[in-house]
Amino acid sequence: MVKATIEHKEYDGGIKGILKRLSGLKRRHIYVGIPQQNSSRKDGEINNAELLYIHTHGIRRREMIREMDSVMATGKKYSEAFSLYIQSHGSPLWHAPPRPVLEPAIEANKDLISREFKGIYQATLNQDPAAVNRAIDRTGLAAQNAARDWFTDPRNGWPPNSPETIRRKGSANPLIDTGSMRKAITYVVRED
Repeated sequence: MVKATIEHKEYDGGIKGILKRLSGLKRRHIYVGIPQQNSSRKDGEINNAELLYIHTHGIRRREMIREMDSVMATGKKYSEAFSLYIQSHGSPLWHAPPRPVLEPAIEANKDLISREFKGIYQATLNQDPAAVNRAIDRTGLAAQNAARDWFTDPRNGWPPNSPETIRRKGSANPLIDTGSMRKAITYVVRED
């Protein structure tokens, strides 16, 4: 995991100093997801990051992916109706509905995350590097926890597991078998 740090610098006062302090934040980015080092699974065939991607977009046969990719490469777009169908129902070949996590979880919890994010600006304006780092960590944790909680959040709107899936895995909870994918979701701070 990458930890954000700020070098303590003396800043000019006034507007010029504020702008200088705020411009330093532009290089930092908080990412929420599954970093490569946290993506392995015990079965070894597919990692948590790949699994989250598959569940976000639904499951399609390789032939369908190739066909769709070649159509997209020519510049053609899917019809709005087809796109809505795929987003709502998943692949017509596999009948595996998409169950997105990251984007909808962040969107549904944007007010909470924004409140934490404001602390970053306030600490920057106050010239308090330690408080900036704490505020970045709080913001990252808020986003990470929103994504982890999305698996059981009733607002996720995920279709229920099919009766066959419930019988096979012994649970009606979509995307939760061992919990390893959910636990692998974290935040990292990177400076560009």
